[in-house]
Amino acid sequence: MEADRKGVPGNGAGPRGSIAVTLELLFPTVIDVLGMVMCQDVQPCGAISDIRYLDVFSRPLYLLLCKAQFCKSAFIRTDREETSMAMTEDLRVISWNVNGIRARWPRLTELLTCERPDVVCVQETRCSEWHFPREQLREMGYQSRHSPGCQHGGGVAILVREDHRITDRGVELDHHRDIAEGHWIELTTEGITIGSVYVPAGEEHGVRGDAGKRAFLEAVARQACDEHSHPLLIAGDFNVAPTDEDLYEPAWFKDSYQTGEAERADLRAILHEGELVDVYRTLHPDERGYTCWEQREGHYGRDYGLRIDLILASEGLAPHIGSCEVNHTYRRGYRPSNHAPLDIELEDVRACAYCLGAQEELIAA
Repeated sequence: MEADRKGVPGNGAGPRGSIAVTLELLFPTVIDVLGMVMCQDVQPCGAISDIRYLDVFSRPLYLLLCKAQFCKSAFIRTDREETSMAMTEDLRVISWNVNGIRARWPRLTELLTCERPDVVCVQETRCSEWHFPREQLREMGYQSRHSPGCQHGGGVAILVREDHRITDRGVELDHHRDIAEGHWIELTTEGITIGSVYVPAGEEHGVRGDAGKRAFLEAVARQACDEHSHPLLIAGDFNVAPTDEDLYEPAWFKDSYQTGEAERADLRAILHEGELVDVYRTLHPDERGYTCWEQREGHYGRDYGLRIDLILASEGLAPHIGSCEVNHTYRRGYRPSNHAPLDIELEDVRACAYCLGAQEELIAA
């Protein structure tokens, strides 16, 4: 960091130099952060990938500066940004089980300001509509749709950057609103229908019917099978590992609710009946791609994980999928979720055969 500070204009004499010396004597990490932000060649969002190591004074300052950087870029747009707003060619979608949106708010703020994805599918918001941070998201440049769950689990949302128009939305799953509540929400933007899903963890003893996990998966299969006027992208926590290759130790999960053969058959039915592809496994057939680790006993450090967060895409979208990666930045550091975000890049979406069917709607946007 010393070399970085020497490269910052004004680090010697003058008002900034005096302030820098004073701050460095008080809180060394604070001046490191300030140096990063004031240096033209270093951006704050890329400077610190693990804010766990910032002291108690620097964490809020760092997040504030990230937000300030976003605000500056929001008002001073380059010609390239103006062009991208007029016609979207690529679409970046992130899916993340935050395990409580209020508990994960600093990390979600970091993701939105640093990554600036087009769409974010959020699972397990664990808050009521009253406590959902809709206004704060709007200030950061994101529209939001939320289906609240209960305090102890559930709740799904979709965040769409404000330069994209939402043309349709739905809160029903297989024509039923009650089964979807807190577990399914969908909308259409840029000619693609996107669903955020949180599949119930498992069948409770003595509970049958619509509350069951298998009934929910079957409803998702019927929803995917329905005729859609747009290509479909379903992203979220399915609470099912598709195969034994998606577990660090299959024997440890024998007959668990995440590896049951019936649940896996239901997941295959979603793929088959909806003519969908498992995006990550299609692009990375030989990699683990774990997305969830227990918070205890160093499971993440040892990579004792599971791949239960999936992004399923219509077969017609497959040629337009540029990448799909697990973003470990937000699984590490300060107060992480036990899930890592799944990040997908769709390229040249307007050239998609299905998307062209919605050409008039997109031109009107």
